Amino acid sequence: MGENSALLLGLGGVWLIRKGVIQWQIPVSLLLTVVLLSGVFHLIDSEHYVGPLLHLNSGAMMCLAFFIATDYVTSPNTRTGQLVFGAGCGLLIFVIRTWGAYPEGAGFAVLLMNSATPLIDHYIKPRIYGRDRKGKPLEIPK
Repeated sequence: MGENSALLLGLGGVWLIRKGVIQWQIPVSLLLTVVLLSGVFHLIDSEHYVGPLLHLNSGAMMCLAFFIATDYVTSPNTRTGQLVFGAGCGLLIFVIRTWGAYPEGAGFAVLLMNSATPLIDHYIKPRIYGRDRKGKPLEIPK
């Protein structure tokens, strides 16, 4: 499905972001990471590394970015955590597609990052209003 209609999947994802069903952090960081990594490696050696457009339009990239990776249950709670999660997915997709023997690394990359979600949520915590970074209550000046 993703290979035939990547543009339509991307438009559907933008529509979901616009309607507020999903947030933009995971799809944007995932796609941006893949584009940056593939672009840099393609500039270095274009005979061995494919370009960013081929990465974006091949396999399940758009379906994964907008519909699978943004699952509420398996994605981090904070916006910073979602950026880290999306960048991690993008990094793993690029690594598996480029140097792995696995034909399509998108689904495998999301499964690996889903298992890292509790770790991301543990280390990237939202700041609680009225408390400092260590969780101690702030004193009100008199």
